[in-house]
Amino acid sequence: MLLALLPLIAGCAARPLPARLASTEVVLAPAPAATSSDPHAASDAEAGGVILAWGSIGGAPPRTWHLAEDGAVIGEEPGIVVATRRGAWRWAVREEQVATSACETWNGTQDEPGEGTGTRATLVRRGEVGRQEVIAPPDEEGLREIQHTATLLGSVGPYLFVEERTYRDGCGAHGSEGAAFVVWNAEVGAAVDLLAEVPGVPALQEAAEVVLDESEEDPGVAQQQEDTPDLVQIAPAYGSSGRLQLTAQLARFACYACGDGVWGSYSRSATVPLTERPARLSAWASPPPAVQTFLARTPGVALGGWSRFAEER
Repeated sequence: MLLALLPLIAGCAARPLPARLASTEVVLAPAPAATSSDPHAASDAEAGGVILAWGSIGGAPPRTWHLAEDGAVIGEEPGIVVATRRGAWRWAVREEQVATSACETWNGTQDEPGEGTGTRATLVRRGEVGRQEVIAPPDEEGLREIQHTATLLGSVGPYLFVEERTYRDGCGAHGSEGAAFVVWNAEVGAAVDLLAEVPGVPALQEAAEVVLDESEEDPGVAQQQEDTPDLVQIAPAYGSSGRLQLTAQLARFACYACGDGVWGSYSRSATVPLTERPARLSAWASPPPAVQTFLARTPGVALGGWSRFAEER
């Protein structure tokens, strides 16, 4: 059973509505050039196989560093930029208004239209005309309120891992929140079904079931639970030396009052290590010396991803 955004159930026990989702920053202005003492650093990087690494230091907004093959920083710029054989692509998000409508509530009263916001996430190519639309605001009718966000969890080479979250209120007994997962290949400008390529899913399900059963407050509920958790998301992370680590998130159905809200209002989920990675990510499992040297020279960097120009992957 794939867990998606489940319909509102008027008979569920009520609980407080989730906090308002944070708005996203508008960053679709022209991308700033990389700063460097060498005025040719940015163009040299995009032409000659230099690595881009992005991340943050001390919780500051993300930045992208241009690295030479010896790990030296030859350029730096705010934001997230990914390298491909077709050039550099900047991650950009903006919040847009989404139409909402009045509706009759479950108890017969009339509610006026509420807030409607959606996120558009794109990749914008530097120096040339080019744009990839990764995430679009939802196009739905009959909702009194909707709040939609898109978060970049990390990247692996040209692959961007994105989580969407949407809160909907359709005048039922309560609103509900749900999530979706997208892996975007900036090299070709299209989404890929990476979850279908994850090996060893039954073992992941067994591991997640143990975690979910142990976390149930009522042991009787765990014994009666028959739903096998679905693999709903995988996320990349990088160790202090830049080695790729992956986790898998699995979720199973739960009533509204029983859910943990991590994946959605009608589910409980568990995160377990992914010991076997999809084959297409193997080329980025171990970082090149440039990334290792950069991390050693720059303490405190939380690496979000790295990529290289002119690679044949």
